[in-house]
Amino acid sequence: MPPSVLIVASTRAYADSQEILRIQDTAAALLEAGGAVDVLVPRISPLLTSVLNPAVRVFTVPRLVPFMSNPPRRPSFRRFLVGALMFFRGVALLSRRGYAALHGVNDGALVARAVSGFATVGRLPFIAEVHRPFSGPGFLKGPRTAFARLSERRALRRAAAIILPDAQTLALFGRHIPRARVTLIPDPHVELVPTAFTFAEFSAALRHVYEYALCPKGV
Repeated sequence: MPPSVLIVASTRAYADSQEILRIQDTAAALLEAGGAVDVLVPRISPLLTSVLNPAVRVFTVPRLVPFMSNPPRRPSFRRFLVGALMFFRGVALLSRRGYAALHGVNDGALVARAVSGFATVGRLPFIAEVHRPFSGPGFLKGPRTAFARLSERRALRRAAAIILPDAQTLALFGRHIPRARVTLIPDPHVELVPTAFTFAEFSAALRHVYEYALCPKGV
């Protein structure tokens, strides 16, 4: 496992309890393996504060009202603005913290992809984890949704590894992402997901993903 990781949450993380729990589990598994974990979120939520291990450092971005107030679920200018602010904060953190890997969740994977290009040497490996893809149903057709889907697919194609929660989410992407880099890791919460992993299974699966993502190509 890497010595230090920056988890980049989605632009709507504070409104998504399942994502916050997933970040909690990921951070706990990384800490258990001896790594240091930072989390970048748009803003703090009570749930995030209550579930995260105190050893996890949490960073936010400047709140620009009204743009920072409850961006919609659909692709929008407000979500783009929040993502841009997270990108600049991520680059600033990268220059000071020296992360070994990035871990982007949902559209945080797009931010992680952009930040990874600013590594001092080469491109910093990043893991893309998507639970609520823009490729899914429920989004209105239009140029913003098309651009969001294209950006999401490009980010996943550049990711060192991809984590999805189930086969149904994988099917939404069709052949637009490299399936060889995909690992399906259900939530370790049986009270939320009937097919949940135990935390030990979750940690082991996550460890294998990081070993693959950080292994030099060709080895």
